[in-house]
Amino acid sequence: MPKNWEPVDFTIYFAFIRWVVLSALVLEIILRFWLDKSGNLEIISWAIRLIAFIFLGWRSFAKFGRSLAVGAIAGISSGAAIGLVIALFRFLDGIKIWKFFNLLTETTLTALVGGAVAALAVYLLSFKKRII
Repeated sequence: MPKNWEPVDFTIYFAFIRWVVLSALVLEIILRFWLDKSGNLEIISWAIRLIAFIFLGWRSFAKFGRSLAVGAIAGISSGAAIGLVIALFRFLDGIKIWKFFNLLTETTLTALVGGAVAALAVYLLSFKKRII
């Protein structure tokens, strides 16, 4: 018997991550203008991203339960969006060849970290009900 495949509606994930991604992006872009190329900028940027990914993991756990896949997809899509916008934002300083490679690498790295952190947050939160 053949399976009937249904298309995946990713607009649910985009609506789910929209405000978290916009908040993280606004905060990170403001800090990029304010801190102006200090060495701590990348550390603070990654701290903001990690907080956003952990929050998305907690939010997906609260809304969808113990589904690591939902948390990972929310983290991957939010990481890809944050990474792509920040990589495009770096072009404001000028066009250099490394910035074109950065479009791919920063987007991919942020998406992978986002998926891993959000899934880890969902996994760790799944122990919460067992303890209580």
